[in-house]
Amino acid sequence: MNVTIGACDWALPGSGLNATRIAADYGLKALSLQAGYFKNKYPIFEKEMQVYFLQDKERYGIEYVAIALNDFDNIPMHAGEDTQEYEKVWYILKNCVKAAVNLQIPLIQVPGFAASEIRDEQDYEYSKKCLQYLCDEAAKYDIVIGYESLLGPEEFKKLADMVNRKNFGLYYDSQNYSLFKGYDQIKILEEMYPYMVNQIHVKDGNNAMSGALLGKGDSNFNGTIDFLKKKNFQGYILLENYYDQLPLRLEDENPYNLLEEDINILKKAIEV
Repeated sequence: MNVTIGACDWALPGSGLNATRIAADYGLKALSLQAGYFKNKYPIFEKEMQVYFLQDKERYGIEYVAIALNDFDNIPMHAGEDTQEYEKVWYILKNCVKAAVNLQIPLIQVPGFAASEIRDEQDYEYSKKCLQYLCDEAAKYDIVIGYESLLGPEEFKKLADMVNRKNFGLYYDSQNYSLFKGYDQIKILEEMYPYMVNQIHVKDGNNAMSGALLGKGDSNFNGTIDFLKKKNFQGYILLENYYDQLPLRLEDENPYNLLEEDINILKKAIEV
């Protein structure tokens, strides 16, 4: 495998505060950046904040590889025009590509969980409309759209066929399917691999999200890595264990110790 190890900025101690410096100090090479929330006007969309991000990128030598539209957990991306959330959805969609271009970020990660989970045919149709718009705008700048959700293989294939864009793909997470749906992570990976973008999130836990260091939980993290080795995966593996949050922080009062241990576990796991 030719893999770059990074992290999600919201998973690092401080939930994004000084994430670029922390990543550099602990030998990480890449970060996914959260777009933020409506309540604080999506900081990453502001030119002033983009300047700070670019300065830190230059100073610490960290590659920004994704923008995560995390507020779609709270705002339904498939909101109809007659709802209060519709304008918020399209504000996010119309500004995230601009931010990605300005920050030289090659991928936009779109979560399909919680408020944005697809549950019926109308959700499919409205989600398709949003994703097609996003793909078309992003394609102008060779930016990829990675959709992360709990959709099973047939459900995701249905959505992918509806979106029907070359720059649309699956964003795989090593714990979500088993934790929230009871699916076998490796079976999901086997069936969905052809649709995957070149980034994945890794975390672990025992019947709890991010409740254990990698390989110490029940999600078969090692099985995920073994499968990726067989496929000679090329891309980014991003840590998404939440080191200063419960329940993981119960393992050590110093979240930086947990971060360092997880990095070492991941480095050892990907050795070929």
